[in-house]
Amino acid sequence: MKTLTLIISSLFLLMTVSLNAQERGPQHRGPRGHMNPEEMVKKMVEQIKTELKLDEKQEKQVKELFTENFKKRGELMKKYQGQRDSVMFYNKKMEDQQNLSLKKILTEEQYKIYQTNLEKRRQEMEKRRKEGMNHRGQRGGQDNPAVNGKKHDCKGCGGCEENN
Repeated sequence: MKTLTLIISSLFLLMTVSLNAQERGPQHRGPRGHMNPEEMVKKMVEQIKTELKLDEKQEKQVKELFTENFKKRGELMKKYQGQRDSVMFYNKKMEDQQNLSLKKILTEEQYKIYQTNLEKRRQEMEKRRKEGMNHRGQRGGQDNPAVNGKKHDCKGCGGCEENN
């Protein structure tokens, strides 16, 4: 009887832990935690306001633009869930549309600064992504013999000619 009680208690505990992990979901990834769309828009507007010295009218227009785009991106993510290529395609279209709208809101000089800063952030993100891949030893990293041209005992790495 004690064994049966122990087994049932253990199963109950495992189910509780499992359900708790599922409830938390992907929003708890990383050290920054999860920000809701309003917080993200606020943070982005503050950053752009500081970088570009926006006036009140521009700040309001940028906030409205970003808020609308976040709503559209959320709908897009739900609609094309699991279809990475489609999401990337439509995100690119939305980004292009957003840039056209920003070009109308900002002065020519502000828009140039915005584009320069955007490119810097993209380069930094790409650098961090590559560093992360190298640290994890994933395909494409410097430690991958198929990428750096080192002789290796190929076990189907997919990056060299030995497997073909």
